[in-house]
Amino acid sequence: MNAPQPLAFVNARLVDPESGYDGPGGVIVSEGVITDVAKGREFGKLSKAVRVVDCGGALLAPGLIDLRVRTGEPGAETKETLASAAKAAAAGGVTSFVVQPDTAPAIDDPSMVDFILRRARDVDSARILVAGAATKGLLGEQMAEIGLMREAGCVYVTDAGKPIVDSKVMQRVLTYAKGFDTLLAHRPMDPWLGKGGAAIGGEFAGRMGLPSISPMAERIMLERDVALLEATGGKLLVFQISSAQALETL
Repeated sequence: MNAPQPLAFVNARLVDPESGYDGPGGVIVSEGVITDVAKGREFGKLSKAVRVVDCGGALLAPGLIDLRVRTGEPGAETKETLASAAKAAAAGGVTSFVVQPDTAPAIDDPSMVDFILRRARDVDSARILVAGAATKGLLGEQMAEIGLMREAGCVYVTDAGKPIVDSKVMQRVLTYAKGFDTLLAHRPMDPWLGKGGAAIGGEFAGRMGLPSISPMAERIMLERDVALLEATGGKLLVFQISSAQALETL
C-alpha cells in the first residue's frame, strides 16, 4: 500500500498554544505526522511529491477540545448519534470532545461509561471521551459510583447543567472525587433565584424581553462551592458563569 502524499499547508495564520506563537506560517504533514513547522517564514523549495495547500490566511491550529458535549446517544439516536456528533465536531475543528452524562439513561455507573467508550471505538472522525454523573440519575441526592466510573474510563464527573443543591452531597462528591484524583465540573446556580429565568438580568435580557435571573443566583452558589472546595481540597471546574459578580468570587 502506497504511503499518502505529504501535505504542505502554507500561507496560514499559525497558532501554537504551547509556544504562544500567533502569526504567519505553515506546516508539513507526512503520513499523519507534522514533520516541519514554519513560523514567520516560507518553507523554501518543496519536493514535487509534496501537495501544497494554500490556506489563504485561514487559521491553522491544533485540534480543539470541547469539554462539554450533549449527544443524542444513548436515548435519542433519531436526533443524533455519537458518529454524527463526531462528524459535526470535526467539521468545526474539534478533534476531541467529552460526552455529558445527561443521556437516557444517565451515565451514572461504570457499565454506561464502558458502553459509551465501546461505541466510541467505532468512530474515527473525532476522539470521544466521557464524563460520569456526580449523583445517581443526576438527581443531586445520592453520590454516584465515582471510583468505579473513574476506573472504567470517565475523565471527570458532573451533573451536567444541573446544580448539586444539597451542600452535604456536594461536599461528599468533592471529597470522594479527590481520592480518585477526579475533577468535579459544576454549574453554580441557586435553583430558587434562577427559577423561570432565561438570562442573567442586565441590558441584554431587558432589550430582548427575556425572563431575567438575579446575578446573585450564580454568586451565592459559587461562594458555597468555593468554601466546600477549600474545606475538602478537591478539584472543581466551574462552567456557565455569565455574571461579573460570580467572576469576582473566583
